[in-house]
Amino acid sequence: MAGGIEQLPRWRCAQGHDGGPVLTAEHGRDQVAASIAVARPRRLRSGELCGACGAALTMPTRRTVWPVTLTGADGRVAVTLTYDVPATRCPDCGRNQVPTRSADDLVAVLDDLLRAPGGP
Repeated sequence: MAGGIEQLPRWRCAQGHDGGPVLTAEHGRDQVAASIAVARPRRLRSGELCGACGAALTMPTRRTVWPVTLTGADGRVAVTLTYDVPATRCPDCGRNQVPTRSADDLVAVLDDLLRAPGGP
């Protein structure tokens, strides 16, 4: 799994002083969780279920580029992240989703991007 970010905007006062990042990791985590669907694990069998319709996910996992636009607290677009993630498609409803084993990686990549050089 990989992620990319171009530039993280920062608040500036009228005198040009740096007021910190427009986007915080906590605010970004909530938006990533709402934007990228994650499959559910099965309880008694191996495999996963669709997070939307509950069908068994039988299609193979493939590499998918998934852009996620994050907004600041004021609702304006702050930055667009580009995730390169494993994903599978539900055979019943057609929804793309990330396997459960990769769900924690989504947050880890976001945290790394926001702490990268040039970030906050």
